[in-house]
Amino acid sequence: MTGRASTHSPESLDYVPGNTAAEKRSLAKWYAAARAALARNRPLTTATTPAPFRRAISDLSAAEAAALRSVGAFKDETPIEADNDPLIGSQAQYMALLEESLSAAEAGKLLHVDVSRVRQRLRERSLFGIEHEGSWRLPRFQFERRLVIPGLAQILKALPTDLFPLDVVDWFVLPDSDLQLDSDTAPLSPREWLLSGRPVEAVVKLASDLTHA
Repeated sequence: MTGRASTHSPESLDYVPGNTAAEKRSLAKWYAAARAALARNRPLTTATTPAPFRRAISDLSAAEAAALRSVGAFKDETPIEADNDPLIGSQAQYMALLEESLSAAEAGKLLHVDVSRVRQRLRERSLFGIEHEGSWRLPRFQFERRLVIPGLAQILKALPTDLFPLDVVDWFVLPDSDLQLDSDTAPLSPREWLLSGRPVEAVVKLASDLTHA
């Protein structure tokens, strides 16, 4: 899919919610890398295993919750206090995910449907969205060539409802060892598997296994 230009200038760190110049630079670095990964539907994480962290909101540490509040993941405001790369990375990745995702209106235009239909599909869990400041953001991994990827509704309904948005994105785009045929040179991600026209049921089973883990 064609990406849109960021609303943030790479020459300026004013948009970065850090407390110090060093923290802003680190956040900006992670943010740029995350935007590039999202534009190519590549994993946000550097993990070598395809298994997601499966974190519920209630399982976040106080530091993680504070960082994500600072970029709008929660309603109240808490200043950034973390000074370690994994947390800074999560902050920047969440910022990039919101920035690179489509609004409900943009998704409707892409799919040639009314925005009310997009909202209906979000309620039905046949599209994946993130609620942010009273509106929806729809990550791009679920779209390809003005269509929704095959089997998305079945898979979303099988996935745990408490998965953190960053983990949902990575689950769809990380290779999984269970998604490999003898003719394949390497495992495919759920997204690649579905786009190749292979059985949706294999991905639904993986999603269901997460629910029962």
